[in-house]
Amino acid sequence: MNDRTAACPWAPFEKKVMRLLMSGFRCLVTGLILALALATITWADEMEGTWRLVMRRLPDGTIQTPPTVQGLVTIRNGIEQTIVFWRTPEGRPASLSQIDKFELSETEVVATAVLVIFDDGSGKPPAYMLGGETKRSAVTRQGGRVSYQHPTHPPFVVREGDKLTATLDGAFVDYWEKLK
Repeated sequence: MNDRTAACPWAPFEKKVMRLLMSGFRCLVTGLILALALATITWADEMEGTWRLVMRRLPDGTIQTPPTVQGLVTIRNGIEQTIVFWRTPEGRPASLSQIDKFELSETEVVATAVLVIFDDGSGKPPAYMLGGETKRSAVTRQGGRVSYQHPTHPPFVVREGDKLTATLDGAFVDYWEKLK
């Protein structure tokens, strides 16, 4: 017996209680870390899937639907692939094809362009861009509504459930639906 044990018969009990408390604390911290990791996966899963462009509204009120304007966005395993086709006011075909690394969390969206192919419909060859810097934008959440400025695309995105709008001021509002 040491001096402390001799002075306090409860010392061995204190050690057991401290070990029990530390074990509980470790479990609590591990649980919190796991919960945060799962929450991040849940936020990313919100956007996962394939989205189809169903309508485009132009600034003059003109409504375009497929086949005049067509598009698909697929988000899966941290990759976002966007393909949009439309006709210019002169009737020429134009298109955007883009692949991004994509992450959505509770507070931000992070994207890195991998490949961009843009045909502006002018008759010039398409512009190609390989790679790009990682960009971030804040995410606003209000109930089931999620909105953000896409980090690598010009449109402002608002998602509510299986509906999404992409707005480029002065150019268009695109309406998308998630495919089931």
